[in-house]
Amino acid sequence: MTRLVFIERDKCVGCYACVVACKLEHNLPPHPVNPPRPDQTAPAFIRVAEVGPDVSGEAVYQYFQPVMCRHCLPAPCVEACSVAALYKDPETKITMVKRDQCTGCQLCLAVCPWKVPRFYDGKVMLCNLCGHREDRERGRRTACEAACPAGVIHTGTAQEIAAWKERKAAERVDRL
Repeated sequence: MTRLVFIERDKCVGCYACVVACKLEHNLPPHPVNPPRPDQTAPAFIRVAEVGPDVSGEAVYQYFQPVMCRHCLPAPCVEACSVAALYKDPETKITMVKRDQCTGCQLCLAVCPWKVPRFYDGKVMLCNLCGHREDRERGRRTACEAACPAGVIHTGTAQEIAAWKERKAAERVDRL
């Protein structure tokens, strides 16, 4: 069953709860401190990109965007990896990493539209959608999805994501 990621980019508040939850879930140091400015050189599967603040007239605009592997189909990173360190799980279609095969060439980063692959100790790291905890029948979600107080991160099948988007669109229409 193919898993996808959908981010509501206009709702992220930049709290970094997703980063902290991911680091705790995968036992990755160091954890962000207050204010939550994670060390960009530390291992991480997710980061929060900041845009702004920009001033336009009297308005100030600032946006935050959680950035993690979107598990693209087809995945340019998988196609670019000459040593097959990156591959698609045949069942879930999640992009996976064989770190012991990675040569650190960073071709995957060069072709990724999201600039997601992270390198730690010279090897690539990618989000695996918390595959070890996925159990949709019991309501288990990825660590970042479960921790997000703004409900910005959504994972699921194409059908689940489409149904969720339809519900949200209907809610917006009902409020008009």
